[in-house]
Order: sequence, then C-alpha cells, then structure tokens
Amino acid sequence: MRHALKGKLRCADFQEVHLVHNSLPELDLSEVNLETRLAGIPMRSPLFINALTGGTPEAYKINRSLARVAREGGFAMAVGSQRVGLQHESAEESFRVVRRENPGGIVWANLGAYADTREARAAVEMIEADGLQIHLNVPQELAMKEGDVSFKGNLARINAVCEALKVPVMAKEVGFGMAAEQARELKEAGVQAIDVGGRGGTNFLNIETRRRDGNTGFSPQLSNYWGIPTAVSLAEVLSSASGEVDVVASGGVNTSLNLAKSLAMGARAAGIAGMAVKILCRFGEKALLRRLQKLERELVRIMVMTGAGELEELRKKPLVVTGFTKEWIRQRGIGLEHTR
Repeated sequence: MRHALKGKLRCADFQEVHLVHNSLPELDLSEVNLETRLAGIPMRSPLFINALTGGTPEAYKINRSLARVAREGGFAMAVGSQRVGLQHESAEESFRVVRRENPGGIVWANLGAYADTREARAAVEMIEADGLQIHLNVPQELAMKEGDVSFKGNLARINAVCEALKVPVMAKEVGFGMAAEQARELKEAGVQAIDVGGRGGTNFLNIETRRRDGNTGFSPQLSNYWGIPTAVSLAEVLSSASGEVDVVASGGVNTSLNLAKSLAMGARAAGIAGMAVKILCRFGEKALLRRLQKLERELVRIMVMTGAGELEELRKKPLVVTGFTKEWIRQRGIGLEHTR
C-alpha cells in the first residue's frame, strides 16, 4: 500500500473531450437528479469507491474507513482482491469489515480472472456482496515476482462464473484500459458491467517497479506509457458494449469535469480509487467525504450548464472530441455516435 500512495497519476486524455455550454438550460439546480443504475443495481450517485486493497492490518483500517465514508455519503464501493482472504482465514476480516461498517450499502466483491466458481461464490459470501468484480491485470502480473504468466482459460472461467453466480459480474481492468474487441468478448461471456480501468490513474507497473527495485522486466518507458488512456478506452468499450453492458469509467476520473465528461460519453458510473485512498490516509475520513461530496456538487452544476436534469439527458448532450483521441477513434472506426 505504501507504494500505491507514492504513485503518480497519468494523463487520462479527457482534456480532448469537450462538453458544449448551454446558455439557456431551463433548469433549476434543485431539480438535477444523479441517480443511476449499474448492472441492475440502483445507485444514488454515479460515484463509486473502487477496489484497491485488502488482506493486511493496514488494509483493514483503510477498508473500514472507506466503508464508513461510503455509508455516510451513500456511495457504492468495492474491496480489493480477496484472493488472500480465500487463502488465509486471518485475512478475511480486512474484507468482512466493509459489510459490518456499511450493512445496507452497495458492496462489490473482487477476484482475478483465475477464479473458479467455488472461489467466486466464497468471495461474494465473505462480504455479502451485491456483485463481483473480476479484475484483469496482465501487465501487473507479468511484472510481479509471484505473478501469473499464463492467461489461458480466463474468458472461459469468467463465463462459468457469470453463469454460476446469482449476483451480477463486472469485468474490471486495473489501469491499462480495454479495447472494443475484449469488451465484445466479455459481453458474450455474460458480464453485466465493464470497468474500463484506463491509463490515467494508479500505475501498477510503476508500483511493482518500486516494490521490486526495478527488477520487473519492464523498462521505465514501457512502464509509464503502456495502455489505453481512459477517455479512449471508454469510447472503445462503449462502441461494442453500450446498451447491453453497463460501463464504468475509471483511471484518472478524479475531477468533476472528467466525471461529467465520462458520464456524457455514456458511462453509468465512475470509479475513484487511488485519489480516495491518498486523501483518506493523509487527511482522514471527513476530508474524503467532503471531497466526494464536492465532486457531486460540481457535477450537478456542470449538468445545469449543459441543460441536463438527469444523467440520461447528459448522455444525449453534444460533445466535441479533438486531437489524439479524435484520431484514435477515427482510425479504429468506432466514433462517439456509437457510444451515446
């Protein structure tokens, strides 16, 4: 966790996505509604405290505090990978504390694509989860000394988990983005939501580089620049999955403007992880709650300035895309008209 707290955020490329100002919105600020649905689960707000940690005494304290903030603010949240909790009973409490502190909230369990149906059920039961995130982290695994180096069978296992569980399954990238082709495969495998986890937030390759004193097999240039930027990945995934699979934006979605842009592009929710933990560890629960509530207040004002009274209306508002992002979606033949 100490390595994650030192990590620098990368560019998510939302500066090339532009909302169009509306001078005649015909809206009252008090009328704006932030409610949304993710994988069939109603949410008071599109803000989502995303997965990051678990399994250690330090992680217990962090998850306990995040659960309290989620409860007080009415935010959905996810725990970090529960693999260690399945392997070591002593680590379970760092995950169980989330449900104990937030008994009525929306909580997502989390495992990697290695998980079989037995492990998936156990993770969900451990925290009485409303859904299961299956994280995809190929570069990080390749950089870890103890990481997996074979990724055969992942899609088949995800399909089996989707068929076996009674709760929705979300496929989640962890910071390297997702392309339209893989989003399509995941949709066909049965996931009900996809978190694009684009390049722009926490850089897990850099974390592994620090953890292993540079002995990862990745050059600094590769570690810093590998992956699909979040705004681009969002366009990719929405082009192949929108309308059938709900999409979550994460990876540098840590300002109200980036949040509004991701929702306008078509995301149903936006996950915040690294920024949330840094604020929590440095300034405490109240400071994190204030920051998240400030993001919501600013999002409401941005919606008024576009003339959108609810998120469904925001998704129909005009967008202008420029620069690298425009060229990427042109070359890939996806276009934002397919994401709306």
